[in-house]
Amino acid sequence: MIRFFLITFLFCVTLLQAQKGTLSPYSFYGLGETIFEGTADQRAMGGLTSYSDSIHFNVSSPATLADLKLVNYGIGANYSTRDFTSNENTTNNVTASIDYMTVAIPTKHFGFGFGLLPKTAVGYRLNTTDEVNDIPFESNYEGSGGINQVFFSLGFSPINNWGVGAAIYYNFGTIIRIHTRQDEGVDLLSQLVNESETRGIEWNLSSFYKIDMSERLQVQLHYSYQPNANLTSLNSRSTSTFSSLGAQRDFQELNLEPSGLDKTETVVPSRHSFGAGIGEEKKWYLGGQWTENDGPIKNTFYATGKVNYIAASKLSVGGFFIPEYDSFSNYWKRIVYRFGYNSSTTGMVLNDETIKNNGITFGVGLPVAGYSNLNIGIEAGKLGTQGSSLIEENYLNIRVGFSLNDRWFLKRKYN
Repeated sequence: MIRFFLITFLFCVTLLQAQKGTLSPYSFYGLGETIFEGTADQRAMGGLTSYSDSIHFNVSSPATLADLKLVNYGIGANYSTRDFTSNENTTNNVTASIDYMTVAIPTKHFGFGFGLLPKTAVGYRLNTTDEVNDIPFESNYEGSGGINQVFFSLGFSPINNWGVGAAIYYNFGTIIRIHTRQDEGVDLLSQLVNESETRGIEWNLSSFYKIDMSERLQVQLHYSYQPNANLTSLNSRSTSTFSSLGAQRDFQELNLEPSGLDKTETVVPSRHSFGAGIGEEKKWYLGGQWTENDGPIKNTFYATGKVNYIAASKLSVGGFFIPEYDSFSNYWKRIVYRFGYNSSTTGMVLNDETIKNNGITFGVGLPVAGYSNLNIGIEAGKLGTQGSSLIEENYLNIRVGFSLNDRWFLKRKYN
């Protein structure tokens, strides 16, 4: 199994570089649209990541590795359909992408994990018409690329029911933004291309504590913190002209060094997350979580005056229910039924409108072999608004995740 997983891991590294994780016009801003916000089982609970058990790898909280009892392999994929509505027209698109690929391994004293995640994705095609000095012109904006992460995390338990952990993420990726303009009555099109290769390190520190209220009921308290991170971008900018038939006439690479834009820093603000819940082990759980960024994203290379940034926040509420986890006669009783709701402020303010995202989720965890699961989740929601000449997105996401478990480091009792 491990050989198969390594081959698949290398394949996914290549695939993540080429895939389009989004086609949202809101990915035009900042570093793009945030892609990874939890594994398939967590997203089915409204994005609730403040929960720990012994058979799932909670990627968002390294401290929960202290609870892990089995080696876990995780891989997830996402299929998304979106309807875009503005005051002028309506359109839609479909995307599919790899969500994550992870490995977690428990040992006697601690647990550790590693994997590959998509952090953000840029994917948009926008068209506008304007005029200067009574001369109309048409502009087309297109963006692609994004930032991915490889990570290593470690968690252990200093005392019973308490876990602490840390994770380090290496960010890498390329974002390309193209602006094509054609003036009315002019045969040539002009094109401006901005390209950024982004690299940098992020950290995640987390802790959880479990309180046994009775023989059955248990309360879980979770906290995670990501400090400020500086991502370095190596930038290039070029201009060119094309005939209406697409033949290139002129090309010029611009020197960004005098303006200091050849190498810039993108500041990712610190983030806090608080979560709490109550439940009965292997039966049910209900919890809530509040996540907040401490400030705006600062991207000095590709800045636009049409957007302002405020602190982003997200509320997640969700849980699960298992009718009878150890039933041998009824498969349906062993299924995990999940549900959730989330509401977030993205941190973007466009035309004096704060861009918000709201969604409801539900899903199931289907037992496979042993302690492995096939997790399927559906999320329906709305991003943005039609007001103030903006675009409203109505989306439906279908997520599938495999959580495969194995036993390592067990001594043989018989030869």
